Amino acid sequence: MTAMISVHSEEQRVRAYIDDALRQRRDRLLPEPQLSELLDIPRGRLRTHLKRLEKDGLIWRHVGKGTFVGPRTAQLPDSAPVASVSPSHVMEGRLMIEPLLAGKAAVHARQTDVDAMRRCLEEMGSATSYVAWKSGDDRLHRTIAEAAQNPLLLMLHDGVHGYARKLISERMEQALGKDAAPVQNSNDEHAAIVDAIKKHDPECAESAMRRHLTSIRALLFGDR
Repeated sequence: MTAMISVHSEEQRVRAYIDDALRQRRDRLLPEPQLSELLDIPRGRLRTHLKRLEKDGLIWRHVGKGTFVGPRTAQLPDSAPVASVSPSHVMEGRLMIEPLLAGKAAVHARQTDVDAMRRCLEEMGSATSYVAWKSGDDRLHRTIAEAAQNPLLLMLHDGVHGYARKLISERMEQALGKDAAPVQNSNDEHAAIVDAIKKHDPECAESAMRRHLTSIRALLFGDR
């Protein structure tokens, strides 16, 4: 029993570290030796915790570059033309790509994909902070993109979300509030998307995703 409590406490420390990284917008975790020392967790057990959290979509690893916070997204190279891309451009890109992905997910999603989406919805529904909610939101949109089973569209999705992290995160936090969970209607919109995917209704899934992103765009930039 003591060992189980100890392991549970270790994972809580890792999760708390990841939450803090999200809050401070640090994309990359410390290298394993430093993280092991900081959290007072042996490297072998730390690696086990990190593998479990990676499976849950809380972190992802890039060989040779490190471990990153959140679901796997494209990391923009230093040469990426960030200055020429506006937050409005990012939302336009999302509105073009993500409804299509949702429609394709409704055709191709497996039960395991739907189950993963449901877990994201549950996490978002119980979130008490923006950080916790956004973590579930990022994983939900990535899971939907993966369920479409189109590697090229997934790459486009990740590229757009790479820009979103740089250009929209702060505006989203200001609009939704970093101390309280977002308003319920956003969770309801997500649930409608997942429900359409579960029913294998591509037209409904595409429309639900478009409505959701349109409401987010209105929240961030006003009606357009």
